[in-house]
Amino acid sequence: MSGRNIQRKPPTIKDVAALAGVSMSTVSRVLNGTAVVSGDAAERVRRAVTQLDFVLSASARTVRPGVRSMTWGLLVDAVESHYFSTLIAELDRAAQDHGSTLMVSVTQKEWVRERHLIKEMSSRRVDGLFVVPANGDVLGERSRMSSVPIVYVDRIPSGVVADVVTFDYYRAMADLIEGLWARGHRRIAFIGGEVDTDPGSRRYAAWNDILARHGTTADPELVSVGHLVADTATEAMVAMLRSDQPPTAVVTTTGLLLLGVLHGVVLESADVEVVCSEEIDAAFLSPVPLTMVAADLSLLVSDAVELLTARIDGTSGTTPVTRLLPTGQIEVRPNPTMGVSLQ
Repeated sequence: MSGRNIQRKPPTIKDVAALAGVSMSTVSRVLNGTAVVSGDAAERVRRAVTQLDFVLSASARTVRPGVRSMTWGLLVDAVESHYFSTLIAELDRAAQDHGSTLMVSVTQKEWVRERHLIKEMSSRRVDGLFVVPANGDVLGERSRMSSVPIVYVDRIPSGVVADVVTFDYYRAMADLIEGLWARGHRRIAFIGGEVDTDPGSRRYAAWNDILARHGTTADPELVSVGHLVADTATEAMVAMLRSDQPPTAVVTTTGLLLLGVLHGVVLESADVEVVCSEEIDAAFLSPVPLTMVAADLSLLVSDAVELLTARIDGTSGTTPVTRLLPTGQIEVRPNPTMGVSLQ
């Protein structure tokens, strides 16, 4: 566990009072504005709050101790994608089944925004949080900033050892590559997104490991990573297909990039096989053989809810749990009549 922090209990009013050298009632008066406090004492309290990253929850003001709000929070990258809209729908259904309401906020994959929203939802006394973690917590702030239980979903967060439910993206990618190899492909291209953060790092590691297992390494001309939009994936695909030694198969990592890759295949009328570690609704448009990873979001939600409710009820152990869920595959027959743009 080197380099990672166990999720710690958040600071309390008692901690703030001790650091500021005042009583807890003084801290309460400063934070709630219920009485005048001398300038020096108030300033010490504010400095202590900042230093400890303390959050005064709304429940401390409005709800009796031990009373639940029957509200869960969810932080996701965005709401437009099929993956996250499905995740939201599944978690909303689960919340209703548990007599709770789901509050959803968007982080836009920005760590600073995630940090703010976790504090905000904690102050609004949600009973627990599901978080699709953004990247950027280089100081390990996640380990000390939440006053409510958190279960991280889909990605393994940096900076903290906490409850996580995610798919086994390494195994899923390894199976895709092994399948291509078994079908005789040796010129295999890789067009991916970020490979130094999760889950891209797991997928990229699997790609390299499987090639090494077969005694080879990737041709640098067939590797293009760091793509965030479909257009650049299309450009990379077209460039590879126009090279002197084009690939016979292509690996891509997200549904968005898959659309870009397939667009490039259509533009070049290429005869290649494509695999992707996510699935898309428009797969039936593929003019070439396509295999996609199938991830059961209902399974992810079920496990995440189980972990969160156990934390809320106080029935779980103290050791954080990481669950790697299995995936399946969807094979799509080529539709040669679909010579259209998939953008």
